Amino acid sequence: MSGSQSEGPGRSTKKPPWLNKMGGRAADAGWTMSGSVIGGLLLGYLIGEGLDANPVSTVVGLFIGLGVGLYNLARVMGLLR
Repeated sequence: MSGSQSEGPGRSTKKPPWLNKMGGRAADAGWTMSGSVIGGLLLGYLIGEGLDANPVSTVVGLFIGLGVGLYNLARVMGLLR
């Protein structure tokens, strides 16, 4: 018997090119969004620790990170050029 049991006649394991491109865009958008939000939270928290205004600066950092994330999400998905 051959080494692979899952491949039968007429079965292809290659993905269509549009699926690879779409999956890459979605992964890039997800990492961009999560990185921006987490970065904004962390930066707001660290600034709050230094200025002793922690709850306010953390929330402001969250909203700034969310705004940057949404902008980058729109740019990655091709809505902005």
